[in-house]
Amino acid sequence: FDNAEGYAAGAAEQVMGDVIADLRLPRDGFCVSSKVMFGAAQDPRPTQKGLSRKHVTDACHAALVRLRVDYLDLYFCHRPDPDTPVAETVWAMDALIRQGKVLYWGTSEWSAPQIREAHKIARTHHLHAPTMEQPQYNLL
Repeated sequence: FDNAEGYAAGAAEQVMGDVIADLRLPRDGFCVSSKVMFGAAQDPRPTQKGLSRKHVTDACHAALVRLRVDYLDLYFCHRPDPDTPVAETVWAMDALIRQGKVLYWGTSEWSAPQIREAHKIARTHHLHAPTMEQPQYNLL
């Protein structure tokens, strides 16, 4: 199930969490994803959007609560953040994986050079690199 903090200001994740709870689906029987970047509401505070360690961490915790799960199978950086160094985002995503809150992280509509930079940082520091990309278009 694909979600994002910004879909209906977080309400989409809340509805998905309610459905998952109502159906009592076994956790090993589904995969759930979320995306971070735009924030869950129209909030002017700079800490409530973007790909800073602060927002990535807070947004993940909020998604876990809304979705009523202990971990996200997939967690995407919804767009590149020109205000946050890629290294900060890579370190933040790696921390969430090491904490068991995220299994895999990836990007959405990042350029090839941005993805290469993320992989180089991860490789240099022995961190988890992004493992998927959600492009706007594909060959299919």
